[in-house]
Amino acid sequence: MSITYVDDISDGQGIFIFAKILGRWKGSLYKLVWVDLLIYIMAYYVLNLSYRFGMNENQKRVFEEIVEFCEKTKGDIPISFLLGFFVAGIITRWYRMYMYIPWMNEVALHVASGINGKDEIAARKIRVTIMRYLNLSWILMMRLISDQIATRFTTQQQLADTCESPDRSASIRRKQINTKHKISRNTCHPWSIDATEAFRPAQSRSFLQSSANKHENMSVYSPDPCSPLTPFTAPLATEDGGFIYPDAFQALDDAKLREDLLAFNQDKQVRRTFGVIITEAEIEAFQRTAIECYRRTKTKYTPEYWIPIQWAQRLVLKALQSGYILDPKTAYYIIDQIGDVRKQMQDLQIFSSIMIPLVYTQVVIIAVYSYFMCQIFACQFVEHRRDEAGHKIDLYVPIFSIFSFLFLMGWLKVALCVMNPFGDDDEDFQTSSILDYNLEVSFRSVYMDPRSFPDNMSMPLGKHNQNDKPDDLPAFLEQIDCDLNKQCDQITEYK
Repeated sequence: MSITYVDDISDGQGIFIFAKILGRWKGSLYKLVWVDLLIYIMAYYVLNLSYRFGMNENQKRVFEEIVEFCEKTKGDIPISFLLGFFVAGIITRWYRMYMYIPWMNEVALHVASGINGKDEIAARKIRVTIMRYLNLSWILMMRLISDQIATRFTTQQQLADTCESPDRSASIRRKQINTKHKISRNTCHPWSIDATEAFRPAQSRSFLQSSANKHENMSVYSPDPCSPLTPFTAPLATEDGGFIYPDAFQALDDAKLREDLLAFNQDKQVRRTFGVIITEAEIEAFQRTAIECYRRTKTKYTPEYWIPIQWAQRLVLKALQSGYILDPKTAYYIIDQIGDVRKQMQDLQIFSSIMIPLVYTQVVIIAVYSYFMCQIFACQFVEHRRDEAGHKIDLYVPIFSIFSFLFLMGWLKVALCVMNPFGDDDEDFQTSSILDYNLEVSFRSVYMDPRSFPDNMSMPLGKHNQNDKPDDLPAFLEQIDCDLNKQCDQITEYK
């Protein structure tokens, strides 16, 4: 997330306000460009010292002509024009992507206020389950585009493979995890197949293996729910006397999917709020979807974020049918709020999948670096300038060239830094903190702990049974009037 410096500029008339802002390192201009600036200064002094001490007269004359040529032509590169449009477009995209990140506050409050009929305990379970599905959908979507979420919800085996050396930094381990777990930004495939995934290679080029492709519709599934979820096919005999299953969904893929989904329940914030984010029955539903995906496409399956949203919508309808939602309009409004969350997720995934055109980025990068290559020669102080008016000062340190480098290169680095706001830079979105907030707020909003409400403000159940407590609203209003009168009397005595 952007580095906060509001407290430093709270007093706009402070004498040292510029020192407070310029003295920061994290998220600063210096942190972005110091390596490039060091290379630029080293290249400048290599040319400068070579001209002063390593060239003869003929070489100096040629070098002076190059300096004069670069000084005249560096203005032909429209560097400010290119950078201005480039940075403006990327910053706009960066801000809009942040606004598309779903927050669970509004939908949680509508769920809490709409599902309150019949039994309070059962209504609470329904509310918590709906928000659990929405948070699960959030995790499934964000782990496809965010490095932080993809790293946070990794299996123990993946962590063991990348954390063998204790000397490795967290950013290096995160990059290694994300290299093995490719982040998918492909939104076109109906089964959400990772664009980096290749189709399964055939195990053999024999006639039997090639003929197996003709039997794609021979898969049969066991109707027994207690049987393994892996389908079996009509086997084909091989040359060595064995059998192959051309359509078999690999048991390893089945176990891998289960392991990935179970890793969600190991998160500390998930365990502290909802306890578990996905149950065994829900994992089996994803496994059945994965089997169907493989039967149709012969490719690996990535769990879609919209499937838990379907579960949440169906649960709302069942709550309406069972009397936990009193008005159909309320159920429709809750479903509409859930649909808005799904739309935000889809818009965010689309924005993440559509990058700034590569050609535009290449043009800007080439323009900036070619400009400074030209400037390294143009800012050299050569002997023929001593005879010209206004060029009698030999600056051993190219101060204004360094300032120009800081401004323009910093401009470019800012754009490249926020081009992927779901990475690990200082200006990237802290999606892990956003998830913590969503889990905490959504759970507390729908759980509605009675201790968090004033006395005599019980749950307003829509339908009362004989065993329910009587309505305590009159007692609550009477208590409010009493407290207000006491406070007014205390204020009067104080005056």
